[in-house]
Amino acid sequence: MTSPKSSKSSFLVVGAGISGLSAALFLARSGHSVRIIEKSARSGGLAGAELFRGIPCDIGSHRLHPAAIDGPLFREIHQHEPFLTRPRRGVLLFRGRRLPYPPAALSMLFALGPAASFSLARGLLGTSRRSRAFADWEKQRIPSSLQDDVGFAKFVQDRVGEPAYRSFYEPYARKVWGLDPADLSQIVAKKRLGATQPWALFQNMLGRLSARWEGLSGPEQRLGHFVYPARGISSIIEYLEREITKHGVVVTHNEAFDISRVRDETVLFAGHLPDLVPTSLEHRGLYLVFLALSVERAGENETYYSPDPQHFFGRVSELQHYSPILSRPGETILCVEIPEGTWGRDADFSRGPLYRQLLGQLRQAGILRAGIEPIEQRQYFVPGVYPLYRRGFRALWREAMQRVLKQGPIFPFGRQALFLHCNLDHCVEIARAVVEHVLKGHDGSAWVEQAESYLELRVRD
Repeated sequence: MTSPKSSKSSFLVVGAGISGLSAALFLARSGHSVRIIEKSARSGGLAGAELFRGIPCDIGSHRLHPAAIDGPLFREIHQHEPFLTRPRRGVLLFRGRRLPYPPAALSMLFALGPAASFSLARGLLGTSRRSRAFADWEKQRIPSSLQDDVGFAKFVQDRVGEPAYRSFYEPYARKVWGLDPADLSQIVAKKRLGATQPWALFQNMLGRLSARWEGLSGPEQRLGHFVYPARGISSIIEYLEREITKHGVVVTHNEAFDISRVRDETVLFAGHLPDLVPTSLEHRGLYLVFLALSVERAGENETYYSPDPQHFFGRVSELQHYSPILSRPGETILCVEIPEGTWGRDADFSRGPLYRQLLGQLRQAGILRAGIEPIEQRQYFVPGVYPLYRRGFRALWREAMQRVLKQGPIFPFGRQALFLHCNLDHCVEIARAVVEHVLKGHDGSAWVEQAESYLELRVRD
């Protein structure tokens, strides 16, 4: 394998998800020779789709933050086939109440009850040590070492108090990761709980009030909208595949990465990290249960979120609210997402007792109307969705990256290779960054140093 410093180099991109396809496109447009290998039978990865009743259903409901269009590639795709601007009508199911999502501080305080509300409000509005910790939530959530990582449980309790932690934060963490929250890194306090971190609650409330007062709409009131491709997220993959084909890039499917078969190429690796080097870093997966209903529409809300342990699901989306194309006449589709958590990988929520319990929970939550029975249901299990950020994971991450560096000019990037939890537009920008890095002739050590900062990305929802 050669150094990438030559004016025209050959590259092997491993992985044909959104990260790999984007990197291949950037390289090909710069005049370089590129080929892609993908170990599965099709491209797309987590940005692909599953066909259900002829509808391309996202592999877990994705939505794009309006800021995604600020990126050059997403702006290009948007110009080719404009994204839809959709109103946010999310609902947080919490303690038998239905709160707008993202929630505002007052609605959360009301739902938490007196003790937890007082605890949370003291941090939001008071002058105590806890209120200062609230203000430093974002800065302090990034531990520099295992000794500095007090764990998710203590980190959050110190900021919201025991009642609020037990009521909201702890059950959600257990549902998604299936661990004692004390074993999770404090970085988790912003990876999936960003919209409900203390200052974000207060800022959401101020943002809504400001928007109403000033009569703002469109891009000025981004909290109230999201953007979405009319034909589903997989249409982004289709666009990237068409563009790389124009530049002669070939994708070979059903081919696993084998370093001994690498030609005179620099490798950009966007596959699964354990396929490259041994590591004890783990992921948690996600069950997707698609339900087809013989009604025009199940409800007004596009997404329901539930941290409540009484519900199997963490999120439920009605696809036609993302795009009207994602439905058939007289039918609608619900996508039910159930975190692997403590279930393991052998549960079946599409039939038998678990299926009946799931339908009961959806009815109890007001998502599925009484008397409505699905006309078809299908389950998929998606591995590798949530990186399991245990305390001390960064040391394991650094060890894995050092093993990668010993193999030659291999540059890991993307969600799976870098053990990231991030948005689709983050994946594209990281792909752009790694391409710029290698084309400037920088080495792998410098890239790993830069890549570690991506562990701190905040998931936007």
